[in-house]
Amino acid sequence: MSLKILILDDHKVFSESLKLVLETHDFEVMNVTNPKMALSLIKTQNIDILISDIEMPEMNGVDFIKLIKEDSPNIEHEPKIIVLTTYKKINLFKKLIALGIDAYLSKNVTHIELLSVINKVISGEKYYEASIYNEYLKSNKNSSDIEFTVRELDVLKLIMEEKTTAEIAEELGISNYTVEGHRKNLLQKTNSKNVVGLIKYTLVNNLI
Repeated sequence: MSLKILILDDHKVFSESLKLVLETHDFEVMNVTNPKMALSLIKTQNIDILISDIEMPEMNGVDFIKLIKEDSPNIEHEPKIIVLTTYKKINLFKKLIALGIDAYLSKNVTHIELLSVINKVISGEKYYEASIYNEYLKSNKNSSDIEFTVRELDVLKLIMEEKTTAEIAEELGISNYTVEGHRKNLLQKTNSKNVVGLIKYTLVNNLI
């Protein structure tokens, strides 16, 4: 079964051209310009990946992604979220990271790189364009500036209790893949190479 991708972008020419490219790689693609329509499709169509712009007339992408996260109990199959934008503002990126997006890319990304990122996020990985992510790491040398989601802290607490991935998944009612995604995100945010480094970081900075 082919993956379902929803493109939310008010630039119709860009959206249509991206749709054509993705369809040549056997993805099932829909594109919309209206965030409300996008949310309706996410609730009813089992969308695997949402590719969203940030600047849109009716609702900006940050507010839209926040709406998805807040409404997640009513979404049977919550999609992976790839932000595709021309904006590279660090404060914007911090907000999106805190919301738990799966990837952040510039609109001038090559089709080959975009396809690679789609495969990464489907397998539970995170991917952030190097230029913005390096700036983010520099700005977050002080741990008090790093924003963690509630779910990331839930996973971190159980990691500190030496729970396995399967045990964390069972306790939080999520999949093993989702647990691994949160673990990788925690490693990236704390600039830790492995779980030992993550535990050390947690203890030094009194995160839990």
